[in-house]
Order: sequence, then structure tokens, then C-alpha cells
Amino acid sequence: MERQDSSPLAGWHKALPSLVGLIGKQGFAERLDAALRSVVPFDLSCIFAYPGRDRPLYLHDGLGAVSSSQIMANYLNGTYLLDAVYSACLRRAPEGLHRLSALAPDAFFEGEYYNSPDVHPCISMESGTLAEEIVYLVPVLGNFYIAYSLLRASASQSFSEADFNLLLETAPMVTMLARRHWEHLAPVEVAVEPKPNGQDVELAFETFAPSKLTRREQGIVSLILRGHSSMSIAKILEIAEGTVKIHRKHIYAKLDISSQTELFNLFIKHLLADR
Repeated sequence: MERQDSSPLAGWHKALPSLVGLIGKQGFAERLDAALRSVVPFDLSCIFAYPGRDRPLYLHDGLGAVSSSQIMANYLNGTYLLDAVYSACLRRAPEGLHRLSALAPDAFFEGEYYNSPDVHPCISMESGTLAEEIVYLVPVLGNFYIAYSLLRASASQSFSEADFNLLLETAPMVTMLARRHWEHLAPVEVAVEPKPNGQDVELAFETFAPSKLTRREQGIVSLILRGHSSMSIAKILEIAEGTVKIHRKHIYAKLDISSQTELFNLFIKHLLADR
């Protein structure tokens, strides 16, 4: 008599043959969601491809109608620059499952991007902010990454250590399956980091208020809006924290603003002006 698998991963193991059979076919991502939900519950999911410094590709919508199509369009056209997941892919964070809190800058969760339903594509006024996001990072070729996020809404609890450890056991297979399913999207050229060009959305930071801010100040704006505290910026730039605060004061004065929220709003307006 065949012995039945009664472990928490039983549903996952049972789903693997069908997942392998769906590689390269429609329904793969939905089946992957269902298989992982048999291990640990989550409310939402999404999958993006990040081709280095180029615009992301939206591969799977497990968000339902959490935010509007315009918010998602804005994300794909530029506000992703402020997303800690994008930054993690850009710096080639290790393959596997990560808590967003382990990838994000120290002030990211208090920042405007993470808490703004007008910018963040995974939250809304109705659903509120997220309880937690965890993400499978999948390097495909060179600087081309797949990011598969599982999210719990504010009404849910964050992922417990037991939850995370169970999902961690699925990570080697999840990353392998995702890589196989979407590897055709990675052009050979991304094996080498391309030189920036006029269409490079990263240039949004370099073209922000160029007549008012120095290159150093533009770099500090980039770090502030991506969720770094003054202490974190000081460590990255190898300068004193007090010097960062002086730079911040000068930036605000030059832009005739008095808060980080105003800085965020100015940058978003600049970022989306011609998109």
C-alpha cells in the first residue's frame, strides 16, 4: 500500500509534476501560486522581470484589483525605481527567498513610496499597506532577474518563521522552474551590463532639477527616495551623517521645499512628466 505524504509540503510535492509540464505554457504562474498556497497562505502575488536598468516586464498579476491600471502603468514607466525589489535585483542580490525587510534600506518602510497607494502598485486606500512581502529572486542571465513576490495584506499577519522556513524549502525548485519558464525573455545582450543611453530610466535621477542640484545632491536625492536614512547614506558615501543632513538642507532650500514628502512629489512629477 502506497504511503501518503502528510507533511506540510505534501501539496507542493504533489503539484511538481504538473508544474514541470506547464513550463513554457499558459497557466504556469497560476499553478505555481496554487501550489505554494498549499504550503503557506498568502493574499496576493506578482511576478516581474527586471532587465537590468531597462523597464520591468509584468509577468503575472496575482494582485486582483488592488490598485488601478494607471498605478501599474506608472510603476512600469518609472516609479519602480523606488522599489527595494528592483534595487535588490540591480545589485544582483543572491538567488532564493528573501524577506523584503532583509533587502530594503533602513528607512524604506517609513518612506513615501512604500506607503503611498498613488504610487505603490500592491496597496490601495481600501486594502491599506502590506503586512509583509517576501520575494523569490531568480537571476536568469547576467543582470536579468525574475522577482516573484508573495504578499500578505494589512488584515493578515506577517509570515512567521515557520511559514518562511517552509517556503524556503521550496525555493530551489521555485527558482529553477521560474528560470526555465521565462528564460526566453532574457536577450543575450543582458549578459553584459549595457552602457546608459537616453532611454535609460535610471537617468531620471540624473535629470532631476539639473539646473539647481549638483551631481552629489542628485545622488543623495536618489538614496533618500529609495529609503535610506541619513545614517545609511553617510555609510554608503563614506561621509559624516552631519554632512548628509547639511546636503539635505541645501537640497530642500534649492528646491524651495521643506519636507521629504514634497521632495517625493516633485520627483514623481518629474519622473512621469513625459511618459
